[in-house]
Amino acid sequence: MGRSSSKRSLQFWLLLAASVLLSAMVISLFLEIMKVMVYLLLVLLLVPLVYLLLKRSLPFLRGSDAKLKSRN
Repeated sequence: MGRSSSKRSLQFWLLLAASVLLSAMVISLFLEIMKVMVYLLLVLLLVPLVYLLLKRSLPFLRGSDAKLKSRN
């Protein structure tokens, strides 16, 4: 009876340690995925703003059709 009890106790602690390690790995993976998703979302939100800012601030990037034509 003592041997099966210690075997059961050892099995419990091994399963507990394995479940803690697996849970930590799953949480770590989830946080990495969330970090990448937030980064991509911020990039997608900032791209139009940076594009418009660069388009307005750099005159040599404007095409000739962007300027108003004179009536001479």
